[in-house]
Amino acid sequence: MSSYVCPECGLDYDTISPADAAVAIRSFPRRYREVMTAVDEDVLAQRPAPEVWSAVEYASHVAQLYGPMADAQRQIRIEDHPQIRWERLPDPPVLPSAEVLADLGAKAEVLAAEIDATRGDDWQREGTLPWGDRDALTMARNAVHEGSHHLRDIERGLAQLGVTAADD
Repeated sequence: MSSYVCPECGLDYDTISPADAAVAIRSFPRRYREVMTAVDEDVLAQRPAPEVWSAVEYASHVAQLYGPMADAQRQIRIEDHPQIRWERLPDPPVLPSAEVLADLGAKAEVLAAEIDATRGDDWQREGTLPWGDRDALTMARNAVHEGSHHLRDIERGLAQLGVTAADD
């Protein structure tokens, strides 16, 4: 896949190595927890605007994504050009933040382990998803992008609700 830089958050896929991807994925549960644990549950569940998810919804969404992302990473690694089914995810649930963060932690570890298990030429192996062919490295980089981008969304949304780092 050609290089991609997110026009909104600026993350450049080419700057993410496989080892960096696993480290980043493992860091997200801690980073999300650092942002969210000092904030009242009511605020975490509050949307800063009707069309913008709450902090809990964004964190739930990342946890929801990491399950199928781990499955896709494994399929690409062990199957010859697999056809990867990708179900449309339901709207993320608004659950207690501790539950969401625990789910994110568990799913991030499974995904990071799949990334760790991918070696050498396996990074160029491809699978076909509903939106086209993707290689294992692009899938790992996309997982990092999802975690990073939505952490930024959470921080921005909390700031819109009047919560800043100084409130911690």
